[in-house]
Amino acid sequence: MITIKENQIIQNLPGMDYTWTVTDLLTSCRPLSGEPLSKRMEAMQHEVLTMAESVFSELPENALLCYHFWKQLRPDRIETQKYKYSVSTESETPEWELTINSKGLFYKDLSAMYCQQAGEVQEQLFSDFWFFGPEKPIPDLSIRQKVVAQIRNAFLQIGPVAQQHFQLFEYPKLRKERHWQEGDHKRKDYVTLRPFGIEISAENWHDGLMYNDFISFERMLTNGKQLERFISPDIQKAIREHLSVKDKVTVREEPDPQKAAMRQIYLENGGMSHHIAREHGDSYNASPIDELIWKRELLDDLKQRLEKIDHYSGLLFIAQVMQYHGVPDAEELFIKAANKPNLKARQAIAQILKEQFHSEAAADIIHSMREYKDEDNYWWDHAFSSYGRMRDNKAVQNFIIQCLRGKDERHFKRAVDVLVMWGVKGDVALTDRPLLLSLNWNDAIAQRPEFMASLDTVIKIIEGKKSKN
Repeated sequence: MITIKENQIIQNLPGMDYTWTVTDLLTSCRPLSGEPLSKRMEAMQHEVLTMAESVFSELPENALLCYHFWKQLRPDRIETQKYKYSVSTESETPEWELTINSKGLFYKDLSAMYCQQAGEVQEQLFSDFWFFGPEKPIPDLSIRQKVVAQIRNAFLQIGPVAQQHFQLFEYPKLRKERHWQEGDHKRKDYVTLRPFGIEISAENWHDGLMYNDFISFERMLTNGKQLERFISPDIQKAIREHLSVKDKVTVREEPDPQKAAMRQIYLENGGMSHHIAREHGDSYNASPIDELIWKRELLDDLKQRLEKIDHYSGLLFIAQVMQYHGVPDAEELFIKAANKPNLKARQAIAQILKEQFHSEAAADIIHSMREYKDEDNYWWDHAFSSYGRMRDNKAVQNFIIQCLRGKDERHFKRAVDVLVMWGVKGDVALTDRPLLLSLNWNDAIAQRPEFMASLDTVIKIIEGKKSKN
């Protein structure tokens, strides 16, 4: 259980309370350890950020980095990915399964290497992985790279924190595992250097084995001072020397021409697999993780382009791609984009909202264009022509009824033209020529009974309350 008190979090642990300052929460590995991962992540995303903002000028640099990490991270952008792999010791080959999703990282110990029963799961906060490295063994550099890429891809903006993750490098080869022992007859502490990280354990004379756990190379390199109670400075020095041997290679992400070509194919085709397969077939074989990264890049780019372009074909492509990828607020994004003063863009957006989204908002956009004054009445005429293709739009129906009941001759006559178009496009009830001819402006002004009866019939047809077969 945790309690917020001023700029601190009080964690109620069995037998004691622990006080976390803002700096502690933003610089420690495993903050709020002992609480469920969901509660820890919620605290880091909300309460800790709020507290940090009240003491922002007092925070050290590493705390500011963690603040920006949680400020930028959007966990819902992280799609579920599983990795199954094994690690090798001198005597066995235990198996692991890592899952990353919007809730965090989950390491399943399939061989009970560091737990009591096979299949137990160890959780990890996104920020702990980002700054301190894996919680449990991940010997394969490519998996570490992919997880880093997934988290980076979930940032709202790519800023300085995007490059401040733990160092990515190939673990150096280890000809023979090294072992250290410290302590006396009452208690002994053990450290083992494995090819994939550091194993720590301890035992005493009455309990036997007290714990057996794992510390990654990356955590020791970034958090060595806090680990001195498990790994003495002398042992840390020896491990650092091992990590600095010649065959340790710091990995820099070099451009891959084949991957660059596939990225271009993905972006040009809007990530739509049926288009890619039709045009490129088996020559396109991008990995799912690469496509996740490109998808975010693609959608972010399209959202920016939506605010800038004004031609129908480009806007149609954006709509189709967003719908294909299930962007939940696609319709709202187009409605927002229609607020721009560019009438050509608004014209295209209204058409797309009508055709692709079947949106009632299309009518509002067209109404706004009708109010624009120009010498040849282009936009006014365009609005009424558009109404002729929007028979099922409630807002258009109401507007046409308003025109028929109103006192504006120009609006009245164009409304009758719209009714004719609806009849041509399939509304059988509006193909009644005598009925439409009875909608005469002079009779409307005079409020003649014959006109009022015809108007009542037409309104019922428009509203769907009367039909003619």
